[in-house]
Amino acid sequence: MSMTKTENTINIINVTVFTLVLGIGGLASLSMKKQAVSEIENRQLTPFPAYSDSALWSGNYFRQVDQYYADNFPLRNRWINVSGSFRNKFGFESGDIKIYEPANDAEANEITDTTKNTVNSGPLPDDGAVGEVKKRLFVFKNRAFEMFGGSTAMGKSYANVINSYNRLGIPGLQVYNLIIPVALEFELTEKYKKLQKPNRPAIESIYNELDSTIKKVWAIDEIRKHREEYIYFNTDHHWTSLGAYYAYRAFCETAGLTPVSLDTVRYKVKSTFLGSLYRLTRDPKLKENPDSVKYYLFRDSVRFYIGSSNSLTYWGKSKMYGEGANGSNSYSVFLQGDLPIVKMETQHNNGRKIAIVKESYGNAFAPFLVNNYEKIIVVDQRYYTGDFVAMLKKEGINELLFINNIFAAHTPFHIEKIKRLKK
Repeated sequence: MSMTKTENTINIINVTVFTLVLGIGGLASLSMKKQAVSEIENRQLTPFPAYSDSALWSGNYFRQVDQYYADNFPLRNRWINVSGSFRNKFGFESGDIKIYEPANDAEANEITDTTKNTVNSGPLPDDGAVGEVKKRLFVFKNRAFEMFGGSTAMGKSYANVINSYNRLGIPGLQVYNLIIPVALEFELTEKYKKLQKPNRPAIESIYNELDSTIKKVWAIDEIRKHREEYIYFNTDHHWTSLGAYYAYRAFCETAGLTPVSLDTVRYKVKSTFLGSLYRLTRDPKLKENPDSVKYYLFRDSVRFYIGSSNSLTYWGKSKMYGEGANGSNSYSVFLQGDLPIVKMETQHNNGRKIAIVKESYGNAFAPFLVNNYEKIIVVDQRYYTGDFVAMLKKEGINELLFINNIFAAHTPFHIEKIKRLKK
């Protein structure tokens, strides 16, 4: 059957319009200013690839060109937001987000909490609020929560690694362990209690496996007393500086220190922070409930240095807070983010020198110790590759604190990273 003149005209118009849109989009993509980082996705965007014959013949060159254009098409962030809104309205979801190793799902935390005289650690009464699970995160009361499910076997592995540092034989070295609970521990209601395994029995199980000379910090009990305060972010997986402060108070009680009072301490605030859990879910309820990041400006004078994994003597002078951190990266204001090793020296001449081994939760905690210690060295277990034990000896460290969130304390990746610090 032959095509009518009208149909032919319509086809020509369609092809012309499509070609024009494609051409205009291509020109706009080439001419518009390119971003190096996507704040919405918190990742580096693909740069235009450098040409090489090997890349061309392997096909990698054009694949990288495709990725470059995908990362730099016009109004990309706006389209991402529109897409997220569309998925939320119609219930579409992409693949699950993995928040802990599959091995952690088994036999977790089935021991009975036998510690006496502690605050009630059970779920809250049902208050009628309704939540939903999105991408293995629990969205509840305009907040997002990770759900803990670590195993007792993995917790024992973590304890064994901490014990190995206590047995190094460094004269006078006092080891501490502090495990940070997940935010959902303090917000879970009876209706949803099966969504995660209780944090306190899991922490107690680890503490019971530690050497008797290791001091255990029950931060979870101090934090629980303040559960109605702003101690965890609404849209991010970290705790706030206030949550870290209550853990610091619990540490001071264990370590025989007097905690600083925040009543007269000046502070700064980074507002409108949408964190990692918002980026994962794109939930509009979270966008309407943004966070703010408060950081304290202590009176004590602090000399802050950034160290190197390759040298025990190099220390570059810098600043304790990364004032330039903003937007979705605002939590990086603490210690300038996840640096492999930093050092703080204060005017306290009390002989107390502590090293902290941590993941990112420890960034908000460490600054409080400038009020009590002569020297504080902070090592990120994920990134430091130097001679850790030699560093402890060279710097005269006499206290060693391992501080990890409860997921990290039940994850093979973190356990292995802590183990490998001890070469």
